[in-house]
Amino acid sequence: MKGIEKYDNLKDVIPNLMPVLRDAIQSEFLEIKKINRECEKYIASCSHFPELVKAEYVIFSHHIKKNEHKYETFVFIDGEGNIVRHVSGAEMELYGLLDSCTNLHISDEYVEKQMHCHDGECRH
Repeated sequence: MKGIEKYDNLKDVIPNLMPVLRDAIQSEFLEIKKINRECEKYIASCSHFPELVKAEYVIFSHHIKKNEHKYETFVFIDGEGNIVRHVSGAEMELYGLLDSCTNLHISDEYVEKQMHCHDGECRH
């Protein structure tokens, strides 16, 4: 939503995140998810991409259709927000690899505005 930050603690939790990525997440152009480091898919991915051992989160677009994910680039970052690796959708799928970011707090202002929106369109 325009001018409203989705997460009120993103800067504190992930301090080294590039401003362009932070702004894209806050405006919901990009999505951030925590990596499920226990799942077999993650463990197998680390054998192909050893840098992913350091990754805590992945940033991606939730606007891209499933059949077009091969054209997307996923940005894997560590717990501080430093980029660990870029991986294309042609090299890897994220399905089954993601968890919610329970450490990120959705702002009250965002929640309030969501109550006045329907089907992605705000009424004011």
